[in-house]
Amino acid sequence: MLALARRSLRAGSTKRRTLWFGLGLAIVGLCFRASVSGDGVGYYSYLPSVVAHASFDLGPVFDRFIAINTPVARQFLEITLPNGLTADYKPIGAAVLALPFYVVTHLIFLLAVPGHQDPDVSAEYQLAFTAASLFYAVLAMLVLYRFVRWVFGPRPAWLATVGVVLATPLVAYVLFGASYSHTFSVFTVTAFAVLLYATRRNRTPLQWFMAGLLGGLATITHVQEALFLALVPAEAVWQVLHRAWGFRSLSGYGLLAVGVALPIVPQLVVDQVIFQQWLPQPAPNIAFDFTHPHLLDLLVSTHHGWLSWSPLVALALLGLPTVVRRLEWFGVGLLLVGIGEFWINASLSDWWGGNAFGARRMTDQSLLVGLGLAASCAWLFQRRLARLAAVLVAAGVAWTALLLAQYYYLIRTDVGPPWRDFLLGQLQAIAFIPRLFIQGTVVREVADGSWLLALYTGLVVAGVVVAALKVGSRTSLRINGRPGGDTPNPDSSGRPVRSLVPAPARSPATG
Repeated sequence: MLALARRSLRAGSTKRRTLWFGLGLAIVGLCFRASVSGDGVGYYSYLPSVVAHASFDLGPVFDRFIAINTPVARQFLEITLPNGLTADYKPIGAAVLALPFYVVTHLIFLLAVPGHQDPDVSAEYQLAFTAASLFYAVLAMLVLYRFVRWVFGPRPAWLATVGVVLATPLVAYVLFGASYSHTFSVFTVTAFAVLLYATRRNRTPLQWFMAGLLGGLATITHVQEALFLALVPAEAVWQVLHRAWGFRSLSGYGLLAVGVALPIVPQLVVDQVIFQQWLPQPAPNIAFDFTHPHLLDLLVSTHHGWLSWSPLVALALLGLPTVVRRLEWFGVGLLLVGIGEFWINASLSDWWGGNAFGARRMTDQSLLVGLGLAASCAWLFQRRLARLAAVLVAAGVAWTALLLAQYYYLIRTDVGPPWRDFLLGQLQAIAFIPRLFIQGTVVREVADGSWLLALYTGLVVAGVVVAALKVGSRTSLRINGRPGGDTPNPDSSGRPVRSLVPAPARSPATG
């Protein structure tokens, strides 16, 4: 009877997972835009220029996007430098991460339909870049969920992951603006941080190197992500204070430095070739004023304020003291990195992030937000307020959905409206919610009668989602020790939380 009951529970769990997977895939199919636009043109154009044309002059590719009326800030794509090259102020990180997807697409079309491929702006090549973005987004959320589940339990982790994906600006760049760099950044910083913590007690040389490689990729994806490298000295300080640091760590630091340098060197070379300078060049409209940051504006302004556009983040902030207590140096390090990034973003001349959805530059703090949100949900669960936790997350998702509709269909100028108009716009946006589900490229291609292209796009999108889930499930790490000591952390039901990976097989695998 007990075995039968267990099989029934497993069958029910499998059905629920299948249902959620189907629902998620349907949302992606209806909403996912596979086109390159806006800032994404700057990130993407390295690929056709270098891979297809063997050139660092991005001007011809920029001109192609302008010619097909792609929504871009064309004034920044038509700057000719003294060496005759066209300036591209975007770093190469997103292109490096998307390179395998682009190369595979290029080879397929080169061999299957020779002479007919357009590696610059054709839909298939743009899909390769945005599919890479979707792949890394799904992989990042799986890493986040597994880590948060290990710290706070499965139910808080589930709500926290839903909140991070659907109730912060990240949702806009997973579904509607996948060609921007935010999903690539979220993956690299999340993977770097989790790998660093997971291996803190017995890090192998390969893990040192991989941590550095992820940190370097994060830096060349968005330069301010270099702040996450501060987690390494934070760990070292904690080890020194607890007499756990040893000189053998020096070799690890060397391997980490090599890993960091490996992706940074190509970025320096590209900057030297294009700008004839070794350091990255900011866009002409970007300036910093660290002594007069717009802290309050970035937090609560209707002009893309972090809390006004993503109020669920407030619940996450309430959980940060628990995160610090539970994760010690790691929690402190993440918090300091978050404060540093918030200060940097508030010091920018365009602190609101330009004409984009919400406080988009704060999506880099998805791991910190997820941990804080899970901590708050776990606190509610322990007080038998699980329904309240679910309602709060659902309210955050609903608020964000309304804001997406308001942003895409009602807000016409890149100016923060008065609070009265902002709230009234949320009510008016209700009527536009259904339109969000016809923005997807698959839907648009079907409507245009391009059935084969829609089938190809749908298969690629579904394929990268499944691939990301499989990669994430097969490369999960066993985290050494327990957060906050060696006592297992109970979830809301009081049961011990399981490790991130199944128990090892009784006999070693072969082959």
